[in-house]
Amino acid sequence: MSGLMSNTPEDFSDDELLDLLSDDQLIELDQSIADMFGAEGLDRPEALVVLARVYTMRAAERDEASALALLQLAAAMRRRAERLKPRQ
Repeated sequence: MSGLMSNTPEDFSDDELLDLLSDDQLIELDQSIADMFGAEGLDRPEALVVLARVYTMRAAERDEASALALLQLAAAMRRRAERLKPRQ
């Protein structure tokens, strides 16, 4: 993966976006998502995927640093949604 200077945040995959964070940051982000949306009953796969789409769309309207943060949040939401899906 090349540096942020040659790519815009939108060019990164979810895995690449999350790889930019430390393990501690990932854990904290996951817990923050659970805390923030759990109280409202939105810590469910379907709701997290929809919210991630909203954050992804909003990222396009922001400066690069803000867009990166929003896209990382959206990626973490999609990852959490996958983990919360019932196993079949």
